[in-house]
Amino acid sequence: MRVLAYRLQTDAFGGLDKSIQRMLASEKEQGAAVPFNRRAPQTRDGVRLKAGAMLVREWKGKLERVMILEDGFAWNGQTFGSLSQIARAMTGTNWNGHRFFGLRQAKTLVAMKQRDTKKGK
Repeated sequence: MRVLAYRLQTDAFGGLDKSIQRMLASEKEQGAAVPFNRRAPQTRDGVRLKAGAMLVREWKGKLERVMILEDGFAWNGQTFGSLSQIARAMTGTNWNGHRFFGLRQAKTLVAMKQRDTKKGK
């Protein structure tokens, strides 16, 4: 019941602040018991991103390669915390990182597929 109540609350009001998440992570590194486990990076569609894998995206005629690390992503000799940060560094504009690298479809495409399956197509 507590888990369900927490999920309803986070859906309605949002999750923990970044500062609280950092504080919990630092306590975990210092050996304090933290009730949250780190989960493996994955997309909403369940595509797991394993450390050591490489994502490749062509951008402006150049192949860009991103290495998945245990604690983030590496691109051009720098490490990033998210694919969205890398997509922004590449393009100069805000992108959803999973969508930019082809790991997730746009919401409109997903909605169209769901509509077609309901119609029996």
